[in-house]
Amino acid sequence: MRVREWTCECKSIVYELCFSGGVGFLRRTKRRGEHTAVTETDRWQTSRARAVWTALLAGRVR
Repeated sequence: MRVREWTCECKSIVYELCFSGGVGFLRRTKRRGEHTAVTETDRWQTSRARAVWTALLAGRVR
């Protein structure tokens, strides 16, 4: 698995654009104190993963 892009780790929620085995997905890491919760989207074709990533950065999706 490769993390290709990510948001600033200075925030409590960090998003990562990941690729593995020809598919892409987004990972969200939410930190609160000593607790960390990691969630991942479904696996998509790489073009779909990049489109959702772009929409996330533009504030069109959460």
